[in-house]
Amino acid sequence: MTFWTRAAGILRMELVSADPEGALRTLNNAGITLDEITPRGALTLEFCLRRGDYPAAQALCRKQGDSLRVLGRQGLYYAVGTLWRRKLLLAGLLFLVGLTALLPTRVLFFRVEGNRTVPTAKVLWEAERRGLSFGASRRGVRSERIKNALLDAIPELEWVGVNTNGCTAVISVRERAVSAPEPEPKHQVGNIVAAMDGYILSVTVTQGTGQVEPGQAVKKGEILISGYTDCGICIQATQAEGEILAQTRRQLEAVTPAAYQKKGAVTGTKRAYSLLLGKKRIFFWKDSGILEGSCDRIQEDYPLTLPGGFRLPVCLRVDTYINRESQPERLTAQQASERLKAFIARYLPEQMIAGTVGPASQTILSEGGCYRLRGSYLCREMIGREKREGNGESNGQASGQSGERGAG
Repeated sequence: MTFWTRAAGILRMELVSADPEGALRTLNNAGITLDEITPRGALTLEFCLRRGDYPAAQALCRKQGDSLRVLGRQGLYYAVGTLWRRKLLLAGLLFLVGLTALLPTRVLFFRVEGNRTVPTAKVLWEAERRGLSFGASRRGVRSERIKNALLDAIPELEWVGVNTNGCTAVISVRERAVSAPEPEPKHQVGNIVAAMDGYILSVTVTQGTGQVEPGQAVKKGEILISGYTDCGICIQATQAEGEILAQTRRQLEAVTPAAYQKKGAVTGTKRAYSLLLGKKRIFFWKDSGILEGSCDRIQEDYPLTLPGGFRLPVCLRVDTYINRESQPERLTAQQASERLKAFIARYLPEQMIAGTVGPASQTILSEGGCYRLRGSYLCREMIGREKREGNGESNGQASGQSGERGAG
């Protein structure tokens, strides 16, 4: 039998007859082609016939009183039929065939070469934002548009080239030559000014000329220590240094809602499984949704890693949703007061360079479903801030830009 005959389907048959040779002649005379005829006894024969001849052969054997039984089925026709009945196996086979055809045209891995100061992660992140991501077409990654976009996004790069080697995209870069920074001028001229209104408690001058004394009230922006010093024969310009401790008053306001939802016991837990392929997320089933009500979400990722620690852009994500009972609660005036005062006690010291919080005057009001705290706080803190004027010379002249930074 030819290849195509076998592909269309072959049946291995067993014939039991009182006259096996006569039965064979009857089948041959009817135009039924038999192959691989094997005697299995005085009354039994085995042979192969085409799938299309089986109905006619069966009818002839029944007419003569012979027994015809199917021993086996061979050929592509029956193989496809088996796969068709096993839908999951067929789907997997088709997926593998499609994947085998698609993967050679796509980019799955990335490598950066030539970078010394620019982090590899930054190059890959900028490349991904501009289309050079997992699953991108091999033709598309070599476009001039992507190369120019990378040069615009990373000014430190002078040249970018993208080549493909199999399923790997190699991003070759050349960094710009970095010129040595200009040396800072030897003389920095600046004063120390008040960052806020206050009442001077102590003055410590390390460099420069003090302009205020303890017991003096100052306004925000007023010069506390000047960067110019009179040496008698000239005026020396420098950066003022020192510490100014002052008594200040800060006005603060804080708000907290009177009602909130309090979480209680766990009422249910649900897990949602999904597969991350690059930027795409594929859920395994439709019920992978968020539970109704108040949920806590825990996200866990399990990346696929090859031997040697190479991490593939394929990841199993498990989202665990924990549903809890929630019931409305209201703060009492005492609870609201304690909560707001605790917040102010943490927040206020963070606003000072160095200092302490003294006596306070606080008022708590209930309005519009909220508790509101208004407070006035007497503080002892360093209020000096450096304010640069530019480059100084011994004659006291100054030029250039001005700026501010914290000082004592």
